[in-house]
Amino acid sequence: MRSTNEKIIKAKREFNRILIQAILEGLDFGEIVLRFMELNSQVKRSEMGEKPELFAEKLEEVFGSWTANIFEERILRILSMKIGIEYSSIEDFNFSKAVKKAFREFLKSVK
Repeated sequence: MRSTNEKIIKAKREFNRILIQAILEGLDFGEIVLRFMELNSQVKRSEMGEKPELFAEKLEEVFGSWTANIFEERILRILSMKIGIEYSSIEDFNFSKAVKKAFREFLKSVK
């Protein structure tokens, strides 16, 4: 039987993969935007689920807060659908807190 730590590590990787998919689907030219962020900032795909605040910060810097908010909402709606939670359970949070809450909900479903 796997240890709890192994399960959490596996869940983090899977959640991160799903989050990246949601970002790619939620952003126009998502792959280009992610590559730009990785090359020009501390944003790393492998850390997106653990450090969503870096992504949100850079997104706002690149697109401005109004456009970034639209993209964040699209990403969160897609993420919610992909992990099977109601968007309404995370919509009142900022992007970083919403991603972290979504991960906690995701973790409950994989235990």
